[in-house]
Amino acid sequence: MLSLFGVLLLGSSSWAQSPMSLKECIDYGLKHHAMQLVAANEIASAHQRVREGLSSYLPQVNGFGTFDDNLKRPTSVIPGAIFGSPEDVRVQFGNQYVAGGTVQLDQVIYDRSMLLGLKALDPYGDIAVLSKEKNEQMLMYGAAMSYYQVQIFMEQQKLLQENITKFEKMQTVLELQVAQGVARKIDADRIKVTLANLKVQEEVMKNEIAMAYNRLKNAIGMPLDNPLQVPAGGWDKEDALSAHPSAIGGAGKVLDLRIQEKVISVQEIQLRRSRAMYLPTVGAYARVGAQAFSNEFKTVFNDWFGFASIGLSVRVPIWNSFRTASTIKQTEYALMNARENMRISKEGIQMQQQNAEIQWLSSQASIEGVRQNVQLAKDNLDVTLLQYEKGVATLSDYLSADYAHKEAQANYVTALLRVITARLEFEKAQGTLQNFLLQ
Repeated sequence: MLSLFGVLLLGSSSWAQSPMSLKECIDYGLKHHAMQLVAANEIASAHQRVREGLSSYLPQVNGFGTFDDNLKRPTSVIPGAIFGSPEDVRVQFGNQYVAGGTVQLDQVIYDRSMLLGLKALDPYGDIAVLSKEKNEQMLMYGAAMSYYQVQIFMEQQKLLQENITKFEKMQTVLELQVAQGVARKIDADRIKVTLANLKVQEEVMKNEIAMAYNRLKNAIGMPLDNPLQVPAGGWDKEDALSAHPSAIGGAGKVLDLRIQEKVISVQEIQLRRSRAMYLPTVGAYARVGAQAFSNEFKTVFNDWFGFASIGLSVRVPIWNSFRTASTIKQTEYALMNARENMRISKEGIQMQQQNAEIQWLSSQASIEGVRQNVQLAKDNLDVTLLQYEKGVATLSDYLSADYAHKEAQANYVTALLRVITARLEFEKAQGTLQNFLLQ
């Protein structure tokens, strides 16, 4: 018997609620799952990164304050001949205490490396958006798998309950026949044992069902103590059992490849930025400030003398001991690796797409045969039961036919899960999972 997953039957009327469709579960997950908040924060962070990068090319204003206590001022020697004296004159310039304050505005006029750095910020923002889409796709896939498992094994629970009902009626009839002396007690005992085994399976299923619901709640970000129901009938398997979807359309729609394309774009810009480090940079500045000085601390702040200046600065790289060359080489290797990873990913995704299509076709073809086997086993069970009632077949014959019928039912549930899983894998490999689930 398969490991069972299914539905938690809510016995309390206070828990009663309308069953949630798959689309409703996905919508809930997109609104409440914590990973959605994380992804949204990543996008917001990318926007702030753009602002941060842009600010480096905008005016920068800084203030500076200084206070110096010249404990021992330097001595300068002035030739005495200047004053008509044979002796040199030794003097100390400046004051012991000097205070100053300056405000300076700096503006980059031309920096090719910085401009390219700004250009690289756009792909980073795109990567954050694509990563959020990928996160949503993973959430949808997990929610769909959990949801379909609940629905599929609700079907298995229904089959188990039908078998219990059938054997309870059979037990009642046999017990009456034994009392009347027209049936053997050993036959009634065998039915009793079979019924007991079915009820044990039913108890085990309750635990498996509770865990299946917990997995679904976790997949959509719902608190485990919240009530949740999935429809027990008319469930969504027809979408997965419909005609073959559109043929493989290439790897271009897959989010992983779109993200890697953006990574390559970033690396290409970074390479150009590294090479631009050889180019000169030009900036402008404006400075205004004031100074105060005295040889006595108590009077140092009495008188202030202002100053102001504007100017241009040019920085020309000449030699930095191979630092720029090493940076360029590292960026070239990173770009080559990004392109190779892209090629490897394309081949892997093409393989996944082809394997998913093969699995889909195989599972779709096999389920028809499994469904026919269930009907054949059911017909054989009905015939055997009729023969048993007429005394032509033994109870062992009937139990064997019943076992074959239950095994065919279990195989059908397995095939059903396989075909739905194959369809989800196919859509995910195609990059069309969102359209499939929300159409």
